[in-house]
Order: sequence, then structure tokens, then C-alpha cells
Amino acid sequence: MSHEPFAETKGYQVEWAMQIKGVVTLAWFPKEREIRYEKAEAFTPQRLRFWIYHTFLPILFEMERRYHILHVGAVEVEEKAALFMAPSFGGKSTLTDHFLNAGYRLLSDDTLAIEEKNGLFRAIASWPFHRPFREPETLGYETNNFVDRPLPIGAVFLLEKAAPNAAVTMMEVKGIEKYKALHMGSFIPIDFLKERTFTFKSELAKQIDMFRVTIPWDMNRLPEVEEKIVSIIK
Repeated sequence: MSHEPFAETKGYQVEWAMQIKGVVTLAWFPKEREIRYEKAEAFTPQRLRFWIYHTFLPILFEMERRYHILHVGAVEVEEKAALFMAPSFGGKSTLTDHFLNAGYRLLSDDTLAIEEKNGLFRAIASWPFHRPFREPETLGYETNNFVDRPLPIGAVFLLEKAAPNAAVTMMEVKGIEKYKALHMGSFIPIDFLKERTFTFKSELAKQIDMFRVTIPWDMNRLPEVEEKIVSIIK
């Protein structure tokens, strides 16, 4: 990685660039296999790390067709990946943090790479940081309890908020509803990859189990949610 100004990189081809207004501009130079950046007034090393790990690299991996990227939290349960999907502030990070505190290993707090080989899909861990309370422009807390190998996908869980005293329920999702959920779980849609993305989500929907789980909005109830999810993976 280099902070050499783009104006001084004549003769080198920029494949893709992203500007975070007032913070930094990032650019990918494929021939040199380098990310270069230009600082703006609000630049800090911490913000640079956040935008590269959290956004730039996942998009780059998708654009280079290395991985498919899903916007999920994920932990290891019974040597399989349990994926948590919900809208922003829908409970993904809180549930992921609960599983980490219960001793499970982290795959992702926000963006998860999916590798496809010979028609099978495996989850690839992202980075060893988690943000239970979604502080802006920070990677959050580092964990040593991190998955270091690809894992088969055990199930995808669609999280739905419920009243604090509501029952924890689990309902299987089938058919086209599985594809719709995966579509909503896209990280950042890339227009020229629409066909590839459609094929990936259609095939993934055929292979995985998916469940809609109600989450009582009371953190003291999370052990009940954990128990339900673990029973499904087992």
C-alpha cells in the first residue's frame, strides 16, 4: 500500500477508485497489485484502515470475481458457519457479539466472503474485529477467537425484532423467499456483475437452509436465541 499522490503515478493504470469525502481517496492499481491513497483534511490512520477493510477490499474482491460478498454477521457453530442477516441496526452485531462472549469463533461482523468451488459454497472469514454498538469509522474490538479456515454454511438466519416479552420463534424459509432474502443481503450492488450475482444467489438459495427467527428486544433473552440457533445447526 502506498500514499504516493496519484498525480505522480503517470504510466500506471488505475482500475478503480473510491472517494470518502473529506477523509481519503483510495485507488486500485491492478498491474502493481497496490492500493494507493490520497489524504484529505479529516484523514487518520484509523479511518484509513476502516475504509479499506470494511468497504474497499470487499468491493474489490467482488469486482475481481474472487469472492461473493454478503452483508451479514457470522460465527462458527459445530464447525459450520451460522450467518445472521438483518437490515442495518437490526441486531446482527449484537447477536454476533453475544455468540463471541459465549465462546464461539468469529467469521464476520459485517461483510462475509463466500467462495464457490466445484458448485459448493464455503464461508471465508473477513477480519478479526467486531463492533457491537456500531461506532462510526472504527473497526471496533479485536478478537483472538477467529476462524482461520473456510467453513461450510450451516444456515442463514433472518433476524426480526420482536417485543421484549415475545417468544423466540424459528420458521423455515423456502422457495423464492430465500433468493429475495439473499438479494436484500447484498453488500454493495455492482451493476456489471448483475448476471453473476443473480446466478450465485440462485444457486446458494438451493443449497442452504434458511430460517426466520424472532429476536425479543431484550439482551437478557439472547441465550434463548442462541439455544435455538445452535439446535438448528446441530
